[in-house]
Amino acid sequence: MGDMGVTQVAKITWWKAAKPVPAEPFGPPVTLTIDGRKVEAPAGASVLNAAVAAGLYIPSLCAHPDLPPAGQRGAGDSGCNLCLVEVEGLPGLCKACSMPVEDGLSITTSSPALQSARQTHLEKILGNHPHVCLTCPQRDGCSRTQCSYGNPVETRCCSIFASCELRKVSDYVGIPNNTPMYRPGALPVIKDEPFYDRDYNLCIDCRRCLVACNDIRGVGCLEVKETNGRFWVGTIAPTLIESGCKFCSACVTVCPTGALLDRTLDPAKREESMVPCKAACPAGINVPLYVQLAAEGKYGEAVAVVREKLPFPGILGRACFAMCETACRRGMLDDPLSIRTLKRVADDNDTGLWRKQSKQLPPTGKKAAVIGAGPGGLTVAYYLAKKGHSVTVFDAQPAGGGMARYGIPSYRIPPEVIDREVGEVEKLGVEFRYNTKVEKLDDLFPRGFEAIFIGIGCQGGDRLGIPGDDLPYVVDSPTYLRAATMGLVNAAGGISTGRHVAVIGGGNVATDNARSSRRLGAETVDMIYRRTRKEMPARGEEIEGCDEEGVQLRFLLAPKRIEPNANGEGRMKVTYAKMELGEPDASGRRRPVEVAGSEFQENVDLVIAAVGQHPQKYEGFGVQTGAKGRITVREDSMLTSRPGVYAGGDCVLGPATLIEAVAQGRIAAAAMDRQLGGDGNIEEKLLPEKWDADPHIGREEGFNRRGKVHAIMLQPAERRGWDEVEKGFDDAMARAEAGRCLKCNLATKIQDMVLPPESWLEFNASAVAGATAGPGVFQLLDADKNVLMIKGVESLRAGLTDQLGRNDSARFFVFEEAAMYTSRESQMIQAYLQQYGKMPGGGADELDDLF
Repeated sequence: MGDMGVTQVAKITWWKAAKPVPAEPFGPPVTLTIDGRKVEAPAGASVLNAAVAAGLYIPSLCAHPDLPPAGQRGAGDSGCNLCLVEVEGLPGLCKACSMPVEDGLSITTSSPALQSARQTHLEKILGNHPHVCLTCPQRDGCSRTQCSYGNPVETRCCSIFASCELRKVSDYVGIPNNTPMYRPGALPVIKDEPFYDRDYNLCIDCRRCLVACNDIRGVGCLEVKETNGRFWVGTIAPTLIESGCKFCSACVTVCPTGALLDRTLDPAKREESMVPCKAACPAGINVPLYVQLAAEGKYGEAVAVVREKLPFPGILGRACFAMCETACRRGMLDDPLSIRTLKRVADDNDTGLWRKQSKQLPPTGKKAAVIGAGPGGLTVAYYLAKKGHSVTVFDAQPAGGGMARYGIPSYRIPPEVIDREVGEVEKLGVEFRYNTKVEKLDDLFPRGFEAIFIGIGCQGGDRLGIPGDDLPYVVDSPTYLRAATMGLVNAAGGISTGRHVAVIGGGNVATDNARSSRRLGAETVDMIYRRTRKEMPARGEEIEGCDEEGVQLRFLLAPKRIEPNANGEGRMKVTYAKMELGEPDASGRRRPVEVAGSEFQENVDLVIAAVGQHPQKYEGFGVQTGAKGRITVREDSMLTSRPGVYAGGDCVLGPATLIEAVAQGRIAAAAMDRQLGGDGNIEEKLLPEKWDADPHIGREEGFNRRGKVHAIMLQPAERRGWDEVEKGFDDAMARAEAGRCLKCNLATKIQDMVLPPESWLEFNASAVAGATAGPGVFQLLDADKNVLMIKGVESLRAGLTDQLGRNDSARFFVFEEAAMYTSRESQMIQAYLQQYGKMPGGGADELDDLF
């Protein structure tokens, strides 16, 4: 028995002893003794369950904190039999997982008889699992791709050796010297299906995956199989798809060996790669939660979750770049979820539930100024106003919204949506001063503003960099889209499209210009892109919109020069050159190379350069700028080089996305609140009650072959005006699309298995004095037992003493004696890298030094 160092674990699922599900209610608490320690547990719970809850370790491989106990799991199942205990007054040994607690029981978990019995059962388990590496003196840090002792590959342990639960339990129990040699069973090894690599030769028939899939998740795509007398768990049909797998990852998460591995996970960012949609959102929205609420038609709750991280679900539900969709694991199976559209549907069906939880603090008497009413500035204003500060927003344009209004056409974001969400900011008491351009910050500080945020975006458009790019009928993208929004295109004194427009570029901004030009009367609109359709950075639906609306997409072309055209049709002549793709450039895309002798000319009336944007100059702001004139800030606070002045959005990032501007606005708002005397906490809980998806997700035939639901779209023939093109989903469509979610987040809620106790010591002078003075390797750990340092030293005591007072985060340490301490240090670091994909403490510099 090992004491895990705590009297109560943070979370425990109580299970009936030897019952597959916790269906019956438990009896009143009873008191038993485990290794001389009083433990309380509900009547009917298992002894193993009670021990885990009390922080006491009993070895087990078939049990798991979130799964019902072993037993009754199908043919051939007798469990791992490692959890044997002695019970006073009863003959023989008992299985702790299937024995119910009773008042007055006295349990012993460690004795020579128990040790011998456990080793006998471990010997049987290892007989059907590769284990030669477990007793190898060179095991730590070994890649297991080559073997100094010439052991065949199929007899070696797998890639997760450093973190393998079976290894750790085997080390704790002790591997018997008479353990038989492993004989490969020639069971299936499958590595060509979605997500998971399966090597059934590594299966120890613990049946955790079976219970997780069939009982806990209710999917039922696994079954017990037998090959030459060996039992193992596999799929009910030849493939995961045919078996009805819902790819929830429960089976992989509970597997104690490398039999089931998710090849898509990054060990250095395990939880982030398990739920990549949430990790990809710059604002940190709980994407799985609002998607799963939408699947149940709980739109008011869903939009409350979204609003916990951003104030503009209507705008972002239409024009977010949706990094979450790019990251969505469903996209590795077929199509990613339409997460952005589900956000918009939630907002369209907002019940106002979030308002009941939304709070605004009393006035603080502090004043803040925001320059720019774009998404970043509005976010700052929103959260500072909620914290009780007086906020004034200055903007040079006649209305709020920034690039959401003046840089994105209204067929994508209707102005009434922008007005509504800017209005929510105004309801908090924020003052807006439109048509007001701030030239100098020195004009604001004397007026009592103690903190200022600059969020003026990238208003300048990049030129094409070719002869003639300064002619009167060559315009940049921001200028053109702003004029279109303000009704200044084809108006007196405004920009005239003429009959033929050429848009240069291949991104979303280029598609906005091209589609807007069609709406503004241009008969021919060419979109000129120097690579192929495959390399276009624009979103797929925007490219499809161009196709549907008559924009001519012309690839492998680049303009060389522009000249006035005095004769014939068109105001200008554009000379183009044909391109071909060469080697990849820094972006990873193949570099366009001009085809010799391929130049030709065409007549056009207007050229729109959609090749990039840049911020305006900030001489009057007195802040430091960096590359391409972008304001330099501290990333943790968005503070500029000038005290009290913060910045965010495109003027810091360059032309980026609305959601990134919102994310930086949140960081700045928290920092500004702290400067103004607040606590800097802008977090909100707007969902009234805690809600989690049901872990019993059930079986759905065809679930893993269900393609995405496409949004309702305005028909191409009806798109001559500025009516919104994408209409979102109706209720049935939204539920169906949200219902495609793999619910990856459920796997992160599965508890880690209780592992054998570690022998760490508190990192203090008294404990360090007890360390040997000989050579060896020590590890320093933080309060959460994360490894901070692995270091080999000539004297362990001296090395540890040297670290006292130097490493403030260190709370514990472990050490081992090693005469070849430099070699042992290297082995241990390599093992850590294999398990976590990073150096101890997360240091990249050390990794560079190592290699």
